[in-house]
Amino acid sequence: MRRPARTDPRVDLVLAAACGVAALVCLVLPAPPRGAAAAALRTTLVAPLASMQVKAELSRRAFLAHDAALRIADSVTLRSQRLTGVEEENERLRKLLGLASALKWGFIPAEALQGRGLGDDFTVTLSAGKSAGVESLSPVVTTEGLVGMVERADDSFSLAIFWPHPDFRVSAMAADGSAFGIVTGHRAEGASKYFLELHSVPLRSPLKAGTLVVSSGLGGVYPRGIPIGVVVSEMKTTEGFAKSYLMRPMVSLPDISSVFILTPERARAGVENVWATGANVDSIRKAMVAAGDSMRGRRDTIAKSLVRRDTIAKTAVKRDTLAKTPVKRDTAVKAPGKRIP
Repeated sequence: MRRPARTDPRVDLVLAAACGVAALVCLVLPAPPRGAAAAALRTTLVAPLASMQVKAELSRRAFLAHDAALRIADSVTLRSQRLTGVEEENERLRKLLGLASALKWGFIPAEALQGRGLGDDFTVTLSAGKSAGVESLSPVVTTEGLVGMVERADDSFSLAIFWPHPDFRVSAMAADGSAFGIVTGHRAEGASKYFLELHSVPLRSPLKAGTLVVSSGLGGVYPRGIPIGVVVSEMKTTEGFAKSYLMRPMVSLPDISSVFILTPERARAGVENVWATGANVDSIRKAMVAAGDSMRGRRDTIAKSLVRRDTIAKTAVKRDTLAKTPVKRDTAVKAPGKRIP
């Protein structure tokens, strides 16, 4: 687009000269006329410019206030995200302290380092090795239950396999001791590979959905009483003398960060009732709440039954009263010497 032509320079010179003359006149004028002239200029020529300056200042303040509000909102969002992470970390540490208090001795804390080991999805490097007392075939546990086993221990680090690993095996039993079997990873694709399988359960010992399965202590690697998973459903197999069950693991792989490695002495001494007294307090509390809700529901049912029974009794009394009223009237009619009211 073509720019418009500039005004004649002579016009600019004339305007500049007029402004200079007006300024000189204002300087030589006495105070009252000079104040009147200044007021006239302010109300005519300067007023639009002052109005534009006021609007510009308000726009600048609004822009700065908007930026400040955005910074405050971003800061609040960032702090809330950090606070959520801190709360989750505190909850995880409290659970770890509870498990450590329940174990008391014979465990080595370690961090599960992110990344794959030896090209396997279910192999992880732990930040503790032989120098800390870690040995091969040592159980790896966390607050929820069994994580896996140390496969190889170096001086400063160790390599462990998790429960979905193809080489993972653990002798298991129902928490009440009603059935025994062998737990392995679930051989499937997709999300189903993160389940467990309980094999070789005798036909005479069926398990219901929701049954807790723990390590049995047989085999000499895993001590008795470590939670492994919960029975989900029975699996269809070709075995005619035993049953197999699909299990949901107690430990979720994405949640594994800090673990405890049990020493051989602690494994031989046993860990029975450790998770019931220390690490699974939340689960016990939830079970107690559920039991309380069940008792309240049963109490409400009994109360409703009593109310219903009282209503039936009152109805029966009222019916008997209505039934007896005509009998009294008939008696009054048949009785001699009495008038019917």
